[in-house]
Amino acid sequence: MKLKLLIMFVIVSCALIVPLFSQNTNDASDKMSSLQLADKLSESSEVKFNEVVEFMMLAVNGNYRNFRDGLDFLVRNDIAQGIKLSEYDKVNLGTLSLMCARTLKLKNSLFYNIFGSKRYAVRACADIGLIPGTSGEYDKVSGEELIEIMRKLASYEGIRR
Repeated sequence: MKLKLLIMFVIVSCALIVPLFSQNTNDASDKMSSLQLADKLSESSEVKFNEVVEFMMLAVNGNYRNFRDGLDFLVRNDIAQGIKLSEYDKVNLGTLSLMCARTLKLKNSLFYNIFGSKRYAVRACADIGLIPGTSGEYDKVSGEELIEIMRKLASYEGIRR
């Protein structure tokens, strides 16, 4: 288990360090805070909404200042619209999948497009391989799972502004 955590941390660290040497205009301090977040999350058994907002902002916008600004941005862009969680509430897979499906503007699921619910967002995200196919909307999300889901989300073309 520790080896798996170490390997996951090394992969995420490498993925987050590479942009340090790119021509991106973001500060190196922002990238270091991403590494610190990934390190903290790698040992977390359940993630909180503020951690999801921070990772989502880094994937979508490439910039994160604080929870309130990040949440406002995500609400304005219909990613976190209607999600009524406070900063330190634990996030289930349904909420995370809904935010991911909105970010990707998924059209692969008829029921998700009709109802737009967490239940069908989980199915739509599983269909594209973002989350395991055996997942349910009330499953808890660990730090490792959040890191892996955000890595897959960030790899989709056209995600960044």
